[in-house]
Amino acid sequence: MKVNVLGAAVTPVRASLTTTVREMIMDVFLRAVEDAGVGPEEVEGLFITPLGFAGMSSAMLACNMADYLGLNLKSLSMEECGGTSSTSAFHYAMDEVLTGRNRINVAIGLDVKFDPFEDFEYGLPESIFTQHALYGVHFARYGIGTPVPFYAMSSQRYMHEYGVTPRDAAQLAVLLRGNACKNPNAQFRKPITVDEVLSSRMISPPLRLLDCSTFSTGAAACVLAAEDVRGTKPIVDIKGFGEFHHASNFIPVRASITTFESARRASAEAYGAAGVKPDDIDVAEVYDVFTYTELMIYEDLGFFEKGTAARHVRDGETGTDGRIPINPSGGRLSLGHPAGATPLFELAEVLWQLRGEAGERQVKAPRLGLVHAEHGMLNGGIVIIMERH
Repeated sequence: MKVNVLGAAVTPVRASLTTTVREMIMDVFLRAVEDAGVGPEEVEGLFITPLGFAGMSSAMLACNMADYLGLNLKSLSMEECGGTSSTSAFHYAMDEVLTGRNRINVAIGLDVKFDPFEDFEYGLPESIFTQHALYGVHFARYGIGTPVPFYAMSSQRYMHEYGVTPRDAAQLAVLLRGNACKNPNAQFRKPITVDEVLSSRMISPPLRLLDCSTFSTGAAACVLAAEDVRGTKPIVDIKGFGEFHHASNFIPVRASITTFESARRASAEAYGAAGVKPDDIDVAEVYDVFTYTELMIYEDLGFFEKGTAARHVRDGETGTDGRIPINPSGGRLSLGHPAGATPLFELAEVLWQLRGEAGERQVKAPRLGLVHAEHGMLNGGIVIIMERH
């Protein structure tokens, strides 16, 4: 049995909410089922993520949204596992189809940027609790409020081991911004230069401002269906799936910080299930939160030998007209990064690429697409391979 990806929808990625949370979710739900060519009343399962990682309560969100959307459902759940949350929701939706319980399911990911200082009395205590939940009592106590220092240490080590330079990383940021300039949903669409990246504000050496993704707000939805359910668009199905979670949270104490086992093992499982190799992939969306990390992930997914990704990027191989187009959406650095929704933004981009609907950023005649998601500092990963028929 196969699972078809019938449709998808995303909001524009923005710095903050421009509507209510309920309206944002309803918007992507209705546009996704319309894209799939099915009616809302045909949906049997709804799988949703929490509001995000900024301290806002998500209690009973799935139940409240089923009520708001007027859905009678056989399956309903809210899934949370860091940055892989929306692919966890996708996984549950996929499995319910594979078991034969449901014929049509919808997975929704969302993230809402929340500034604790906008509501100091409520927001600051909540953000402190969330900080401890994310980073643990040791790191949180010493001021770790974002994962940037962890990724910075990993980037330093990568530079040391492989001779990668800040200019190498800057060239990747410029390429991704060029892709985002062709994406109307992207948060950052102003072209940048290598010199602008290299002169942007230092955040945590070697990471400068334009080496980093930002916390963003957005939502994405995906419709999955049984093999015999066909919409009006070209058929795209799930060809392979892989998942792996390393026994660590953020900095691993007994493993490399420049080679990530989660990406390697999740992708190996997905390639094996699909019966394909990395060289067979025509387009990929990678969960890249920092320039240096993105280069490492390219290598761990098998696209390039270790330490060589920067050279391949410089040679144009990852551009939309290159050998292996990666992140034609603009990636997390320029599309924006609503973490809870990011993997479904990636999945929507790959779906549109495979259907030939990506507009100015369209890759030439792709057949196989890959979606990669991660949580922590690549402590866990999920890889999905999709095929157009």
